[in-house]
Amino acid sequence: MLKILLPLLLVAQLGTAQVAIQDCSIGQSTIQIKTEHFQPVYPGIYFINLHANETTSIEATTAYLATVGGSFLQLVHGQVRYVDFTLNNMAYRIDPNRIFTQQGRKETLKKNSSYNLLAEKETARFADTILAQLKDAKLIVAMHNNTDGDLSITSYTKGKAEAMNAADVYINKEMDADDFVYTTERSIFEHLKKQQINVVLQKAKGFKDDGSLSVYCGTKHIAYINIEAQQGHKEQQLQMLQALTSILEQYKK
Repeated sequence: MLKILLPLLLVAQLGTAQVAIQDCSIGQSTIQIKTEHFQPVYPGIYFINLHANETTSIEATTAYLATVGGSFLQLVHGQVRYVDFTLNNMAYRIDPNRIFTQQGRKETLKKNSSYNLLAEKETARFADTILAQLKDAKLIVAMHNNTDGDLSITSYTKGKAEAMNAADVYINKEMDADDFVYTTERSIFEHLKKQQINVVLQKAKGFKDDGSLSVYCGTKHIAYINIEAQQGHKEQQLQMLQALTSILEQYKK
């Protein structure tokens, strides 16, 4: 059963960042939710990293927030993408960005290990623990990295794998296709298009329920931004973050 092992505790202070660690269990595994608060902190605005192996996104976010302030949540369980756990002597694996809907949990368990109702319920408790940290969210900025030739802005164009999720796509051919922004908000899409930054607008309805945080935010009417960059493209990811500074200022008010 998922339970909080330790209360949320202030454990360190690094420069202007205060670091809090929350331990929680999923099955017989322990996962840490690490939250860094860079001063000043803005209620309702959260940056989040769900894949611990996407280290460039962590570096870029930390560097950016050190200059502007904000809160940054990370899952800490080694530099690996998936979360492994054991329940009733059975081993399971989940993608932590595919657990925020029942359908997503079912699919990620089936794809990466096996599915049963108990494992899905345990995964749901883990998802609820993450979402509890975001309960007052009005804007969530997810930070992700991809690999060259994998997910890219072109994945959302007609006939490609992610096209069903896209209401609109803007491509700047001068940018690396692996570096792009994905958002649920038309105003953010238009803002980035004007700055000639690769950007995808998620459909308001009819998107695939894969259990991702973007799907959860879309159904809960929470503004969502995903800043994707190829692993190693720290400067490009920082530039996309900086292009959103004026948008963030609007949500801070």
